Amino acid sequence: MSLGPDKKDKRRAALMSIAEERGYITLAEAAEALGVSAQTIRRDMNELEKLGRVKRTHGGITFTGALDQRAWRQRQRSQTAEKKSIAERIASIVTDGATIFLDIGTTCEEVALALLARRNLKIVTYSIRSAAVFDDREDFTVAIPGGIVRHIDGAILGAGGDDFISQFSFDYAIIAVSGIDMQGRLRDDDEFEVLRVRTAIAHARQTLLALTTDKIGTGGLVKLCDLSEIDVVVANDELPEPLADLVLAKNVELVSL
Repeated sequence: MSLGPDKKDKRRAALMSIAEERGYITLAEAAEALGVSAQTIRRDMNELEKLGRVKRTHGGITFTGALDQRAWRQRQRSQTAEKKSIAERIASIVTDGATIFLDIGTTCEEVALALLARRNLKIVTYSIRSAAVFDDREDFTVAIPGGIVRHIDGAILGAGGDDFISQFSFDYAIIAVSGIDMQGRLRDDDEFEVLRVRTAIAHARQTLLALTTDKIGTGGLVKLCDLSEIDVVVANDELPEPLADLVLAKNVELVSL
């Protein structure tokens, strides 16, 4: 007996939910998670791709609709001067010849521009927009993982991104977050991004957090790390007292602009 449309819709919604949470999922993983055959999942993936919700990749799908376009455009326009100041300060910390992991997001895109003041950098990023900033610099070496480009923010999505990053050792991991709470928990909205950033932090000598104060007290779906795993916080303003005290207690260097 064939499945009714309601059951198909529910299964495809569940598949979308898993893909959204992970960023990428293989056909075999999806079939196991939903308890159906690989052939059924393949048909679901084909239908979801026709709707523009995902992109088929070798052996799986990449979620392409995780970000709300209006929210992203608003993020691009918010605190632009503050982001530039943070970026310039971070670039002044970075030494010539360093190996760097550069996170994704509008603040990190400003960091990319500021890093043009340095020389002989080796940069790993999964932001195609940041990578493009360095295109004319013959003294820079830039490495990016393979995958599908998420057009709204230039993220390169696909399986194995964290494995790609784990091949490197970094002098600096430069990261940004969706939010930080008063207990010092850093959070982001995309588990796919979190896995990559966690890997970079684990392979970095120093981790620098680019923090605009509008992120303080805001949430995020996925915990990235604790404040104690950050070496330097560069913020555009003084932090509220509870968080500033916590930074001091955890021996994190704070640079307030």
